[in-house]
Amino acid sequence: MTPEFDVIVAGAGPAGSTAARELAAAGARVLLLDRAGFPRYKACGGGIPRRTERLLPFPIDPVVEDQVSLLDIAWRGRYRFVRDSGEPFAAMVMRSRFDALLLEHARRAGAEFRPGSAVRALETGPHGVHARTEDGFAASAAFLIAADGAHSPVGRMAGLGQDLAECAAYEIEVRAPGPQLRAARGTAFIELGYRPWGYAWLFPKAEVLSIGIVLPPGQAGTMKQQVAAYLRRLGLEAAPADIARGHKIRFRRGAERIASDRVLLAGDAAGLADEFTQEGISYAIESGRIAARAALRALAGAGPLAAYQRDIDREVMPELRAARLIAHMFYGMLGRCPGPWMRATRALPFLWDAFFAVQRGESTYAREVSRVPLLPAIAARRLARADA
Repeated sequence: MTPEFDVIVAGAGPAGSTAARELAAAGARVLLLDRAGFPRYKACGGGIPRRTERLLPFPIDPVVEDQVSLLDIAWRGRYRFVRDSGEPFAAMVMRSRFDALLLEHARRAGAEFRPGSAVRALETGPHGVHARTEDGFAASAAFLIAADGAHSPVGRMAGLGQDLAECAAYEIEVRAPGPQLRAARGTAFIELGYRPWGYAWLFPKAEVLSIGIVLPPGQAGTMKQQVAAYLRRLGLEAAPADIARGHKIRFRRGAERIASDRVLLAGDAAGLADEFTQEGISYAIESGRIAARAALRALAGAGPLAAYQRDIDREVMPELRAARLIAHMFYGMLGRCPGPWMRATRALPFLWDAFFAVQRGESTYAREVSRVPLLPAIAARRLARADA
């Protein structure tokens, strides 16, 4: 007999576990599926803006490996400077432990979890959805939330999330000597100077350093060499790499369809990452909450599930558009005049103080953009030309 649920959630990352937890806590029958067993490794820098904690009803302290208040910025090893936020602006986590914490709370709320179950077939109809996994398991529900990552096989099956922009990322975990681990404590290292945009990073963890790079998709083939060069500039070329993984990040920029009458996309599957930092965990958790709200509303007959897209357009997209404006102006100026731009951003505290305020949740990208006269209009015109 096919199990019946109110909602099936595909993907137990931040978006999926959040949606499952909130649905189950409200009394919905929820099946949470993931292709992996937990805990599992997830390619990710693991830097979580402090504003993210405000979206969760429980502390994440048990899985925080470091808190960063210093931002060490350089351009290919040159023009280096350090900005101090005065208090932590991001927490550093290993995604295996962080995601396991979110999953634990989803299960405590009553969600049924089935690991090792990737959805391989999906049928939608006027009365619900029917999903079948690669191991032959099948389940039916009124609605399905696809939170199965940037590749989102379920999104493709549902015909959602098409034509999203994307970029490439590559990360390694390095077991550095003790002195280098200690020297990195409390600091996020960012290296600029990649064209036409992109950056390399070093994020401190309890036992390893997470090091990686994010670049436009056409440069994916150069990422390993670029990271190797970054390691040499850091003096870490001899340190052994425990894990090396590449992945992609997708971006929703306009009206790309992310919801239908029976299926919606959340988190990375919906392209909800910002184009200034390429961070997506906070938006994944926020979209998981919005997805749960939309599904509960639809279950109660108070509105269609497809209204989720309207909610995302209203509550999330203004911030992502503002982040894109900032990215376009920042990387554009950096590419045209790197030395003067780096010296200007070092001398003028506004940019980085605004960045810290956004990461802590004291401001937003949209609010900071509105504070700069003419910036939205100028950047929007340049973006329109770039997209043409």
